[in-house]
Amino acid sequence: MTQAFHLTDHSQKFNHRLWTLTFDLPGEKVNKLGKAVIDELAQILDQIESQKSKIDVLVLRSGKPGGFIAGADIEMIQSTREEKEAQELASYGHQLLNRWEDLPFPTVAVIEGAALGGGLEWSLASTAIVVSDHPSTKLGLPEVMLGIIPGLGGCIRLPQRLGIAQAFDLILTGKQLNGQRAVRAGLADGIIPKENFQEEALLWVIKNLSTLKKGERIAKEPKLGGMGGFVGGLLEKTPMGRSVIFKNARKMVLKKSKGKYPAPLEAIHVVQKSGVHYRGSSARKWRGNVREKALMIEALGFGKVAVSDVSKNLIRLFFLTEQVKKKNGLPSDRKDVKGRKVDFAGVLGAGVMGGGIAQLFADKQISTRMKDINWDGLELGVQSANAIFKKKLKRKRLNQREVLQRLNAIAPGVDYQGFSATDVVVEAVVENMDIKKKVLSELETHVKEDCVIATNTSSLSVSEMQTVLKKPERFLGMHFFNPVHMMPLVEVIRGKETSDEAVATIYEFSKKLGKTPIVVKDAPGFLVNRLLGCYLNEAAYLLAEGVPIDEIDRALLDFGMPMGPIELIDEVGVDVGEKVGKILFEGFGDRMRPCEIYRSLIDQGRLGKKSKKGFYHWEGHQKSLQSEVYGILGIQPSAGRISPQEIVDRCILPMVNEAARCLEEEVAPDSATVDLGMIMGTGFPPFRGGLLRYADDRGLSSIVDTLKTLEAAHPVRMTPSEALSNRASSGKLFYS
Repeated sequence: MTQAFHLTDHSQKFNHRLWTLTFDLPGEKVNKLGKAVIDELAQILDQIESQKSKIDVLVLRSGKPGGFIAGADIEMIQSTREEKEAQELASYGHQLLNRWEDLPFPTVAVIEGAALGGGLEWSLASTAIVVSDHPSTKLGLPEVMLGIIPGLGGCIRLPQRLGIAQAFDLILTGKQLNGQRAVRAGLADGIIPKENFQEEALLWVIKNLSTLKKGERIAKEPKLGGMGGFVGGLLEKTPMGRSVIFKNARKMVLKKSKGKYPAPLEAIHVVQKSGVHYRGSSARKWRGNVREKALMIEALGFGKVAVSDVSKNLIRLFFLTEQVKKKNGLPSDRKDVKGRKVDFAGVLGAGVMGGGIAQLFADKQISTRMKDINWDGLELGVQSANAIFKKKLKRKRLNQREVLQRLNAIAPGVDYQGFSATDVVVEAVVENMDIKKKVLSELETHVKEDCVIATNTSSLSVSEMQTVLKKPERFLGMHFFNPVHMMPLVEVIRGKETSDEAVATIYEFSKKLGKTPIVVKDAPGFLVNRLLGCYLNEAAYLLAEGVPIDEIDRALLDFGMPMGPIELIDEVGVDVGEKVGKILFEGFGDRMRPCEIYRSLIDQGRLGKKSKKGFYHWEGHQKSLQSEVYGILGIQPSAGRISPQEIVDRCILPMVNEAARCLEEEVAPDSATVDLGMIMGTGFPPFRGGLLRYADDRGLSSIVDTLKTLEAAHPVRMTPSEALSNRASSGKLFYS
């Protein structure tokens, strides 16, 4: 095995007995803690312990420029099948980090780049943590995002360093702190400019060596209780106060997760049962066997959640998103095709959507021209962008100077000035084919020959738009989901004449914007809206049959969807739902025949959240259900008409049915694309692994049988597709 750790004596250089342990995993872009690395760490600890009389201070640092330790090797965790196996994995890691923590001299973790999961846990076992102010520096414990809990001491050492409330803010959410925020929180002891960071970090260690040897805290004292002052300290320092923190933490987790994700609840249980809390100014003092008992509780909790179905599904999702990072959006035989670099961008059409797209570009410091036909539209676009930046300012994600810099990157105008320099232009005008054709044809005369042009259409044919362009090969769809700054998905829609280079350009550009792109074929509704159309349409049919709105929404919320389908229609817009429904009906016939209940709402101007009335009444983000809506719809609701399970089956199974068709028609290249699209674009519950992972787990034969049962009362819409039936009868799954 190639050596990952390098122990170096710097005594002569610094006139102090300062040594460094450099972690540089060969052949990898990032350092991660896999089994071979952990075994090597045991050997290097033997070597360090044998040299202890020669060392005054030991610095842990990375040999990867701009990267520290990304955490444990996820494949190692994914491969565990038994609780005991996962417990032993955690316990072995505990033993090694305990040896590190028990070294008879101070240790300092010097962090530039990502110190996540096991990387931060190793740092917490050190006497002090020093961070770089480089933007790549991130400290966090994102384990709950994978359905597990910190298993290398994070549940024990972080509450002792930050207090329980602040520790929960990281452990229960997966939140990551940059260097400045880590220092403000009391997590890091010092911050050093990124220029000449490694050398300056060693000088920091020497400067603070006396304090480090005493084991005294250098970091800022944390705000106990999450609120500071007397009340916060009282909560953290008394058993009754801590019980309030645990109660509130459980309440918050259950509100957000609805109990579908066991890891955050298990983390709370581990912290509470282990009895750990803020240790005061001491950095390295344990009494008796307190540490060992606490870590055993953590190992048991880790083993419990690591083998759960939720964890396995979330880890699979993690690998799907990681694969996107390595791809260019094209088949593997064209993996060498490179996209064009995007430094300047344009947005055609302002308003809320265009402003949201321009804000996203500017936030990544891409100079952006935004054009509309009048200044009213441009003003709305700029206001939309500014509102998003103000929220970032309020949450201290940006400072005032950074907000102004980004706003200044957006140049609004009513003409095409500046568009000749753009590398990519995204058209976001009204969803009307004739208008889009006219605008695109005009745009093409104002951009350079190699500029890639994309449309943000949600349902109109990309291939038809290509017919008006002189260079159709550079045109494709780039479908953002609303709100642009929050929704992670971008559908890259390939028209009949779209080139590989255009696809690769938009795919890479989407990743640069921090989005997850999927490439789909041009077809009515593309992928996500086609499947979502089945879901929303069936919810409307259920309502038309007299199933109460709250019963429909509650059943799908209990299934794990982020909001009920009727509420989602209000969010999207009742008029938009009707328009997309007509497009899908024109494309696919009776199985997509839209329910007619939308029209009565639209006729009364009840367009959903944007008009403050739709199926629900809206006051800001608060909704209420008022009985008048049933009279408008001409419906007599009847509670308990059908079971929650049948509501779920009628809304979810048609999506599975249609997804099988999408794969057969090559609208989506594989099952992973479908699942990424549904999770990132619609919020399909990640803990279920995706729509098609859910189908495999439930059993395709069982799904076909359920559809056949429903087909008797709801023919055509519930008829199992040939594509799904063939998979079920042949024993094939969506995933091998």
